[in-house]
Amino acid sequence: MQVAEKARRISDARKLISVSAKEASQILAAVKKIDPEAHIVKEEVGTDTCIDPEDSSWYREVKSTWHPGVNLRIRRENAGLTQARLGSMTGLAVTNISAIENGHRAMGLAVAKRLAEALKRPVSEFIF
Repeated sequence: MQVAEKARRISDARKLISVSAKEASQILAAVKKIDPEAHIVKEEVGTDTCIDPEDSSWYREVKSTWHPGVNLRIRRENAGLTQARLGSMTGLAVTNISAIENGHRAMGLAVAKRLAEALKRPVSEFIF
């Protein structure tokens, strides 16, 4: 997936919409149908303005600090569970869940399966 970052200034109150997809012509035709006065600028996005997210310094920095415990914390919080509640659901001690989430303890396959089942997520989200 390619992403483009651009900053544009618009002098009037109209909104600027950037479309970059196979269906761009259909989307732009629908916009023109709704607003015949819409100003459409056809511009090819060059490779000099697009990068793969994996090539960005931001992604590399975040990825270097990522571990399965980060996924666990995100999934647990999204499920609205406390560490204590997840512990009671899985039979794991709160201290173990905390250690996994903070990257101080590794997560084995058996633990990953118990967590995945409790959080209703695939095991692959907890094993890297």
